[in-house]
Amino acid sequence: MKVLGNKFREARKKQRLSQTALAAGICTQTTVSKIENRNRCESLDIFYSLCLKLGVAVNDYLAENKEQELERILDEVEVLCIGFKPELGYKMLSNYFVDVSQLPDSLAIKYFYYMGATRTLSMNGFKEALFYLSQAEKLIQKNNIYNIMSTNAIGITYLLSESMEKAQPYFEKANQMLQEFPEDALPAIACGLYYNLAKYYSELKEYQKSIELCDAGIKLSRKEETNIYLDALLYEKAYNEFYLNGTAESYKTAYYFTRLLKINIFWVMS
Repeated sequence: MKVLGNKFREARKKQRLSQTALAAGICTQTTVSKIENRNRCESLDIFYSLCLKLGVAVNDYLAENKEQELERILDEVEVLCIGFKPELGYKMLSNYFVDVSQLPDSLAIKYFYYMGATRTLSMNGFKEALFYLSQAEKLIQKNNIYNIMSTNAIGITYLLSESMEKAQPYFEKANQMLQEFPEDALPAIACGLYYNLAKYYSELKEYQKSIELCDAGIKLSRKEETNIYLDALLYEKAYNEFYLNGTAESYKTAYYFTRLLKINIFWVMS
């Protein structure tokens, strides 16, 4: 297995141990030398014992494999999308070679989703976005939130390219998939999904349905103890309550809240 040899050497020297002293009772000095100079260790048990002797966590000294590296990059792209910097996310992914055929479906779906979502959020490259999002949608995997998000994102992409007729079946399908998804397995990122669907039904003037989706998103944000998209959900709920029954006070509060924090209320994808 691959390990971080230089980092391991620094930890050993910090403890003022020679390679021989560290290896004593665990392995040979040659094994320690191979770890530090070739970034390799053939036994996890030996590496665990060495790290234990150094007082360091094993996971901090294991090198990333390709899947772990891509997962980390996708998590960084997710943060960029939440922070409304999709162009940077797309550039990061475009500069990273990915052999999708070697990925498990769950990771391939996430990769295709963010390749498409970053293009849609950048308000250009809609054709390219649809290609990637369609690839994610085809890789159907049970209980994968990125399948639902990809279906929803196709709807958003069509809507932004002024094709409501093409968008509608994807929003409806995404909503159905979301309702069937185990509630206790929903991650915090699904708050954005609830917001997008609520916004879509608001566009159709189905205000009560939009409010129900907002409530579900707000409930999830509280459960996950996150503020991601909470402001947008609160605003969207107040907006729909105003048009449903004329309740203006909560709408005004939400409106000025978003102005105060300089929040832009539009389609979001994380």
